Amino acid sequence: MTKNEAIKRVNEALGSNALNDRNTQWSNVVPYAGDEGWWLNIPLSNFKQELHFLISSEKAKVFRHLKIKASEILSPATKFRCKDQVADIFISAASPRKLADVLPGGTKHNFSKYVVAEYRF
Repeated sequence: MTKNEAIKRVNEALGSNALNDRNTQWSNVVPYAGDEGWWLNIPLSNFKQELHFLISSEKAKVFRHLKIKASEILSPATKFRCKDQVADIFISAASPRKLADVLPGGTKHNFSKYVVAEYRF
């Protein structure tokens, strides 16, 4: 599964072109510090607009669509570890029901409330 394939699939399911390359972040599961999960690097200014995350697991053959409404996360610089005005987020795959950012310096923000749908491939 690629980012473009996933965007097309979600847009078809939604019946609109809500997702595009500019408002959508894509991440595959990768190992990190004895864990597995998804890396996302989001410019802080992007949190002012609607964001879509597509997080994929090749092993499980599934990807999830997460949607964060414009300005829903206020002061992202205080929620996530940041470097050069970019939020550095690592969502652990250890507990699929609790999609939490587990990086030191963050607030363990839980992303599970933003899940719109799950797609198998």
